[in-house]
Amino acid sequence: MSSSLLTPPSEQNVHVWQWDLDVRGSEFNQYWEILSTQERERADKFRFERHRHRYVVGRGELRQILGRYLALAPQAVTLDYGPEGKPFCTIQPSDWKLCFNLSHTENRAALAISNDFEIGIDIEQVRPIEENLPTHVFSTRERAQFDALPGTEERQKVFFETWARKEAGLKALGTGFILPPDHFEFDLSVHGDTTPRFVGGDAQEATHWRIRALPANPVCAGAVAARRKDWSIVEMNQEALRQRPVGYRPA
Repeated sequence: MSSSLLTPPSEQNVHVWQWDLDVRGSEFNQYWEILSTQERERADKFRFERHRHRYVVGRGELRQILGRYLALAPQAVTLDYGPEGKPFCTIQPSDWKLCFNLSHTENRAALAISNDFEIGIDIEQVRPIEENLPTHVFSTRERAQFDALPGTEERQKVFFETWARKEAGLKALGTGFILPPDHFEFDLSVHGDTTPRFVGGDAQEATHWRIRALPANPVCAGAVAARRKDWSIVEMNQEALRQRPVGYRPA
């Protein structure tokens, strides 16, 4: 394998990339050039320029990273979508299966890459909680735990930690919020890495799952989920990737 390519994760690891979606104009133009026609059309439908800008940077960086794993130019990475809208690569390497999931919140993006098992990732900016959200997100047991929490800061931390866990799990299933958020139920007193208490109301099914927390961040909560117990997160170095130009094509 060329040293310019990215080594795929082992079957026990998940590669996690994170990057800033706010970039300078020249970088934005480079990202725009590697998008597909459909992605450009979608970008042009955003009402606000900031959201359009961040979408382009997110998709452009996704293409750059996937291309480095697949030995393809970013423009040559072809994506399709599952029945519920989860994207996947239509061109796969011969010796392993690339699975990925992308999330973004405000100006941050996070990408999870795994080897032959489905993965979900979610990041959430910690912010004031809208009044109707706890009822929408929590099961009856979770809501009781949440209501007993002291103070606004603790409630915000637990709320968005739990939200990220649930959405990561649903994204690993490929459904997103087509299933209700309480499909995954957690013990809110457990922070960091955990296993759900119930999945679809089934305690036995929950034992097959592992939810791992992204590194602690005071303004952002994040989680990675898989229906698999024996895996770990490997944080990837975004600066090393930037040593190659966006339009780089592997030999």
